[in-house]
Order: sequence, then structure tokens, then C-alpha cells
Amino acid sequence: MSQELWKSYFETGLESAKSGLVETAVDYFEWAAKIKPDNPEIYYNLGVSYMTLGKMNDSIDSFTKSIILDGDNSDAFANRAICYAYIDNESECSQDIEMAVSKGAIESGIREAVRVIKEKRKKEKELT
Repeated sequence: MSQELWKSYFETGLESAKSGLVETAVDYFEWAAKIKPDNPEIYYNLGVSYMTLGKMNDSIDSFTKSIILDGDNSDAFANRAICYAYIDNESECSQDIEMAVSKGAIESGIREAVRVIKEKRKKEKELT
């Protein structure tokens, strides 16, 4: 029963995210994680959803849980690096870029994403 329930929540979360209903996706991913806390995909997608909403600390926590469960997910390291760049944690950002590349990610792509997010953050700070 719970096997089917977590999967249903997870799939509904994915569909919600694809439809742009990111806050709804977060709810479904969180419910799935409560039932299946050992699934790295749930936490990865939860991290992406939080990232989309600009909740970088929640995103970092979710990517970290995903990485603990699956240390080979280069995308989790890359996305966590972007979150660290957004919150100006240069040290953790650099470490995660290195880890992502060591797991097969394309360094130039991550560095470009980090550059873009830093520019965005700089502009946001200038407006405040």
C-alpha cells in the first residue's frame, strides 16, 4: 500500500512541477519523502522545486539528503553548487562544482550557470 502511495505522490509531484505548480509539487514530494525517506530521487526533485521557488537553504538541504543517499548524482552536486553561489557560499560552491565534474558533469555548463546566478543575485542586491 505505502509503496504505491509514495509513488503516486512522487509522480503527481513531477506532473505538478511540469505544469508550473511548483508549490503543489513541493507538497507532493514532501509527502512522498515521509513515506519513502530512502529515495534520493524524491529529495533531488524536492531540491529542484525549492530552487525554482528561490528557497535556496531548503533546496541545499534536499540536495544534501539526495547526495547522502546517492553520492553519484552529478546533477545534485551541480544544483547544490548553484544554490551555494546564490547565497554567496563560495567555498561550498567550488567544492560542489569539483564533485559534480568528478561525477561526470560538464564543468563549463555548471560554471556558466553559477555565473548567471551570481549576476542575478548582484542585480537583486542592487535593487534593495
